[in-house]
Amino acid sequence: MKRLMLVTALTLAGTPALAETQLTGTWQTATYSGDYAHVRFGPCQGKICGVVTKTFGPDGEIQGGSLGKTIVVNMEPAGGGSYEGGRIRRPDTGQSAPLKLQVQGASMQVSACIGPLCRNETWQKVQ
Repeated sequence: MKRLMLVTALTLAGTPALAETQLTGTWQTATYSGDYAHVRFGPCQGKICGVVTKTFGPDGEIQGGSLGKTIVVNMEPAGGGSYEGGRIRRPDTGQSAPLKLQVQGASMQVSACIGPLCRNETWQKVQ
């Protein structure tokens, strides 16, 4: 009986952690002028970051530019598929903005704001 209670307690204790890992994996950014990227999210320094793993143009995969750059930093789970506290960087300028993410299955709402100006996108999970 004690063993069953321990297994149940560990299972229940692990459930929120499993739910919070839904951000990990590779996501495809929104498309602008035919360009988009794949961003892999994973742990970094106790938080979650996103690194560009592939870049694409209108004619297919391209090398260079943002490839290998960390564009999302310091994200933390806020519960219910939300992630906050981090920033997104423009790889070409180095500028960054506060970032909020909302994951729902294989779709993620991405919202970055500077003052009253916000940019909202939908990214799709690749893997």
